[in-house]
Amino acid sequence: MNLQRIAAVVAISGAVIGGASIVALGAAAYAANQPQPERVAEPGAGPVAVGDDGEPLDATESYLASLPKVEPGVPTPPPQEPKAPPKPGTGTMAASYNPYLEPSDPDYVTMEERSEYLGVQELIRQCMAERGYEYRIARWWLEENSQPVGLDFETSVLWGQALLGPDHPYSLEGGCGTEAEAAAEAARAAGTPLSAPVPPDDPDLPTPREKWLGFQDDVRRCMADKGFEYLYFEWWNPAYLTPDPMDVDPQDAMPDDLTPEQEAEWALAEGGDAGTGSAYRWEDAGCYGYAVHVNGRDAMH
Repeated sequence: MNLQRIAAVVAISGAVIGGASIVALGAAAYAANQPQPERVAEPGAGPVAVGDDGEPLDATESYLASLPKVEPGVPTPPPQEPKAPPKPGTGTMAASYNPYLEPSDPDYVTMEERSEYLGVQELIRQCMAERGYEYRIARWWLEENSQPVGLDFETSVLWGQALLGPDHPYSLEGGCGTEAEAAAEAARAAGTPLSAPVPPDDPDLPTPREKWLGFQDDVRRCMADKGFEYLYFEWWNPAYLTPDPMDVDPQDAMPDDLTPEQEAEWALAEGGDAGTGSAYRWEDAGCYGYAVHVNGRDAMH
């Protein structure tokens, strides 16, 4: 257990950066460790593209630069009915499977690890309360939220700084998270690691995978209303990895048969063109921003 894990949990559970929360619901942590294939130019494909500074663009930058700009007022395709998803995974690939709670799984989180983590969480809660902020003790193995909803943008920034330090999101030095981790390390060194009671597992609680699929359903319905197909996929399931080595993102929801113009329109519908910082408006953040908002993860409720 370390500060990076605490920071990752805060990110997934709704810490705000630039107004929108990082909501991958498990996919972000998974994708961060996956190799990203590059587009490789074929022999004789022509000169290498360069940026405004004269420096060569890498494969991904060159591809993105080739996409046409979508101007406001472009006609929206007619709404589409979402297609039935492929057969979901079963066994350890099932959405109902939580590897963190299965003793036979390599990712299983032991009772001792949970107890110590919750002990650290309690120290963070106390520290945040002393600074005037609510902090919800959150079990990362269930992808629970530590940041309360109902905060305006400015308060959410101050909340994050109290937790992760005054330079958050650019640094994780200082803040209640650092103080709690230091106390945890001292307790381990003394042979008396922090601990707290571990609530029993509730089989009725949705798994992180199920939460993520619910979020994806919200995006998919929104995209269908705008006339775009948004593919079903399971980020944890290798069956949904594309075999195309030229695919920039080998596991995404964009259909593979779109023209560059259609890809640009699709991307605009999904991600929108929202502002950053205090200028961020979820209404302008496309279907993804909409899903973030309706799932209570942008602190703007």
